[in-house]
Amino acid sequence: MLDKITFAKRYSKALYEVLEDQNQVEAGLSELLSIKQVFDDNSSLSRVLTDVSFPEDKKESLIKPLIDNSDVEYVKNLLKVLLGANKMDEFTLIVEEFERSYNEKNKIVHADALSVVPLSDEQKQKLADVFKARVGANEVILDNKVDQSLIGGVILKSSNVIFDGSVKTKINNIKKLLLS
Repeated sequence: MLDKITFAKRYSKALYEVLEDQNQVEAGLSELLSIKQVFDDNSSLSRVLTDVSFPEDKKESLIKPLIDNSDVEYVKNLLKVLLGANKMDEFTLIVEEFERSYNEKNKIVHADALSVVPLSDEQKQKLADVFKARVGANEVILDNKVDQSLIGGVILKSSNVIFDGSVKTKINNIKKLLLS
């Protein structure tokens, strides 16, 4: 039996390849994210759709609007397959893996900018541009989080890179130098 991550990776990879062949990756991603939002907004939906005691006809009536509103045939098919296999609880993982593949192929990096105060749009754009050049990305999507313990400066974090320009770290580094 496949674990959830392996299952999600296989299905997202297959869907990505099919959509790529049909030049529908962006449309597919957009629809997948919209449907995922429905699941995120209704946390019990995936649980209900995988509950074996819940009647099949009611499951179909719950998922039918999502299928009917989808313009991408392969996304419709994915929903039907997952419902039929009683795997709707895997849908959000599949979408996350699909988005990860999309971002990787398009060199899109998500990063957090930790700062003492909220950054202006101009500051976020400058940081994104610098970070984009440093990590070789085509696009950086920056999320600003406030952390007043930093004292000053900024820390940029993505999945595999951290640039720490915080005053707190500089003070700690000076302390280490003075104590050694």
